[in-house]
Amino acid sequence: MNNEQVSLLPLSKDTEDETLVKSLFLQPSTLRYWFQPPFANEDELTQFIDTHIKADDVVSMTINVTESGMAERQIKVGLVEVIDIDQIARCGEIEITLLDRQQGHGYAQIAFQQMIDLMFKTYNMHKLYLYVDVENAPAVHIYKKLGFETEGTIKDQFYSMGSYHDAYYMGLTRSSYENK
Repeated sequence: MNNEQVSLLPLSKDTEDETLVKSLFLQPSTLRYWFQPPFANEDELTQFIDTHIKADDVVSMTINVTESGMAERQIKVGLVEVIDIDQIARCGEIEITLLDRQQGHGYAQIAFQQMIDLMFKTYNMHKLYLYVDVENAPAVHIYKKLGFETEGTIKDQFYSMGSYHDAYYMGLTRSSYENK
């Protein structure tokens, strides 16, 4: 990651963000691990973005990489969000996806850490949790590296690509985050 900086920006209705979200949810890796079908039409895409911008129980950020060199430019590489935020219990589900061509550069780990920091420091969350396919070893490795602990295995939790998949339920509490 030479001369590159990763930052998070709130998801918006601009054309670049719409293109990013559409691209993310057309690629097989996102469909496989986010367990969400592709958007059937532009209205579904618009509804997804509207919901993730306006909802009180969602914090949705684009992952942006600023490349330095002859001319500085910013590219959008993925999406990280916390959904289903329970305002009373102060917990929510964190999830991330990157464009396939942007994977393997360390962006996911940096963006995930930035989102964790934001949620605990700014939003005063008590706990972040996630579901991850037990077969997604690279993601499990990153989550453990960032302090998430496997709290259980859920059998046949998701249906994707023609079969059911087990998922780990992993969590990170504020106290574990502060003590790592």
